[in-house]
Amino acid sequence: MKKKNLIVTFLLAIGIISITVGVTMAFFNYTRIGLANTISTGRIYFNSGQDGRINLTNIFPIDPEETGIMDDNTKVGTVAITVTGDTSYDNGVEYLVSAVNVNNTVGTKTIPISISTTASGTLGTSDDNYFEDRDTATSHIYKVLAKDTISNNDQLMVGYIAKNTTGINGTITIKAYIDKNNIAITDTPEENTNWQNGREVFTTTEWNSMQGTGVSFQIKVEANEGVWVEEPIPTISSCPGCKFSFPLYNVYYYNGANQSTMTNFVENDELLVDDYRALNKNIFLGFKFENNIVVKAYACGIKGTDKIWNSATSSYDEFDPGNNQGTAFCMEASMDGSTFTLNKNLILGQTLWNDLNLTGKCYDHVSIVGCNGSVSAMIESGDVHVEDISAACTVNDFNGMASCTLD
Repeated sequence: MKKKNLIVTFLLAIGIISITVGVTMAFFNYTRIGLANTISTGRIYFNSGQDGRINLTNIFPIDPEETGIMDDNTKVGTVAITVTGDTSYDNGVEYLVSAVNVNNTVGTKTIPISISTTASGTLGTSDDNYFEDRDTATSHIYKVLAKDTISNNDQLMVGYIAKNTTGINGTITIKAYIDKNNIAITDTPEENTNWQNGREVFTTTEWNSMQGTGVSFQIKVEANEGVWVEEPIPTISSCPGCKFSFPLYNVYYYNGANQSTMTNFVENDELLVDDYRALNKNIFLGFKFENNIVVKAYACGIKGTDKIWNSATSSYDEFDPGNNQGTAFCMEASMDGSTFTLNKNLILGQTLWNDLNLTGKCYDHVSIVGCNGSVSAMIESGDVHVEDISAACTVNDFNGMASCTLD
């Protein structure tokens, strides 16, 4: 009997241990399904359309200042680009309007296509400091980038669509024409140097050859989420395709044995840049190259405040705020004086000193014309000169030599 009891007791002990282990493994388990988590896309919408296309026949150079001429659809081509868009993304949407597939060459010469770009509707606010302001913009902004004439891939307008706003819905109007101030047609170019006045010269044969091909370009509109358009390098309309420098040595541009090359700038350790701002100067020189050789030279400056002549004291008053501060300009030199009238109209005109009536900022002594200010400009025949308080840059017409000096 005792032996049997011991066996039973042992079995009971094993059973208790088994129960205990089972309870430990499955004593507590908790599961709960919470609220649904949703991942969705933000809203991004952009669309553009083109109303018609430019199709001009018998095109001929015009004077854009002529009253009503820019509304004459037989001489000026007009196309309207409609743009709509909105977004809920934090980074907004940036769009770019460009000219592409530009076809405007006759042989080795380029026909300058002038262009005018305007914006209307609810595209936002025009912002001259667009590239500085777009990163923190809370409303729609845009900037017209179009220059006087276009070449392939030129940017015409850039805009930014801010998030969670009404969106944009507007029109970009582009007008194209041939400016008579940029082109000359003659079969006797050697006898009309003064009349050419620095314009691109075509023979009648070259001009007539366009009857079969014409000039053309297309408009490209791009849009992407966030800020993505690079700020374009500023150009100077009076020095298209130029490189800029502040050389403290002689650079020769005339067609002769001493004609300078790009290598001369490297050998003299002088900067030669596409962006004149890199020089950090108010005055500088511009150069046009062909096959790495200097073929044209310009005296350039960034217009500042004006100086006004005071007849009572027979001296120039201190600086007057004046017009067009910050506008960069270049005057082209010429060995034969053929650029004199062009340069005169440039500095006296509305985009610079705006002193056609010579009210005291500028002077006209027949063969010598100049304007005064924190940056001053002077023309004498084909000679061009700019200066400020610290330096001067000159391109001479008698020996084709250009250089800058420090005061």
